[in-house]
This record gives sequence, C-alpha cells and structure tokens, in this order.
Amino acid sequence: MSGSRTKVDDALSNLASRLKLESLKLNEKNETYLLFDQKFHVTCIFDEVKDEFILTSTIGDLEKNSLEAYKKLLEDNFFWAGTAGSRLLLQAADGDDADTIIIKEIVPIAMFDEERLYERMEDFVNAVEYWASEYPKLQQGGGIRITEDTGVSTPDFGVLSA
Repeated sequence: MSGSRTKVDDALSNLASRLKLESLKLNEKNETYLLFDQKFHVTCIFDEVKDEFILTSTIGDLEKNSLEAYKKLLEDNFFWAGTAGSRLLLQAADGDDADTIIIKEIVPIAMFDEERLYERMEDFVNAVEYWASEYPKLQQGGGIRITEDTGVSTPDFGVLSA
C-alpha cells in the first residue's frame, strides 16, 4: 500500500470517528460516499495517478443559455468567493438538455492529513448547502438569455473601459 493511500485511509478513519460513523473506506474504484443532513451527497475520490483527494457534489440541472445564472456562477467562482475554496463547474449536456452544476474541490495529497480533510469537508459541505439554497434562484429563469439567432445579449454590467 502506498504512503498516499495510507494517508487517505487514516484520514477517512478519523473523519468517520468524528462524524460518528462505523467506518468510512474507499471502494474498489477508490471512492466513498457521504450524505449530510439526509440531503447533501458528497463523493470522495482518491486519484492515485494525480496523487489527489477530490470532493464532488451535484447541485442540480441548470437551463441552458441563462446569462444571469451563468453570471452568478462565474462571480461566485471568482477567487472562490462563494465556494469556500471549491470550484463550480458546468457539465454540458448534449442537445437541449440542461447543464449540470457541480461543485468540486481538489486537495493535493502533499497538503492532506486528518485535520485538513475534516476542515475541507466542513467547508465543502457548507458550500454545497449554500449552493443548494442558491440553486432555486438560478432556476427562476427570466433575465437575459443567450440565443443562437441574435448572438449574445450584452447588458450593462457596469464594466468600465478605457
């Protein structure tokens, strides 16, 4: 067993103890799954090749071409201001299907230990909870939409140019 794998196993055991779970172990795909407050799903992945521990959670589907929703995602993603250090991603769907909003955090194993996992998990779940509350606002529609036949609408966002 690699040193990184041992580090991950130890951190997961510690996390399980702190969360009062019987155990928390990686499966054959190097993944484990957590459910917080009976509604927030978190997938934990150990990537042996990249030597990283990854946290992900799906927030929900977002109607394509909603400029206001895209703007909110970008603003909160900028310098991780609305994500507690995580990243917001859009997983594009084919055709007219909605895109999926995913929140993801990558922790390099070089910066990983029992305490770091607990702290990052706490921040990550708080970010997931925040985005679960913001998600319905993004779904309300309205605002400016991007359309194929007219191009991108360009509202005044108060951007100054020289």
